[in-house]
Amino acid sequence: MPIYEYLCTKCKTEFELIRPFNEADKPPKCPKCNSVAQKQIANFSSKTGSYLQSPAKRFRK
Repeated sequence: MPIYEYLCTKCKTEFELIRPFNEADKPPKCPKCNSVAQKQIANFSSKTGSYLQSPAKRFRK
């Protein structure tokens, strides 16, 4: 399940929730003040492969 980021419109508390896809757009309640929060647009990053090279090998030119 993905992690979604939310921001409370009342107290400005940011928090994360692990939710199924079908509940992603349902507005959750803020854990601090119990008001309705809005989903934030989050960055996604991924790393594939490796950028490190063995010390025995030289970089190609």
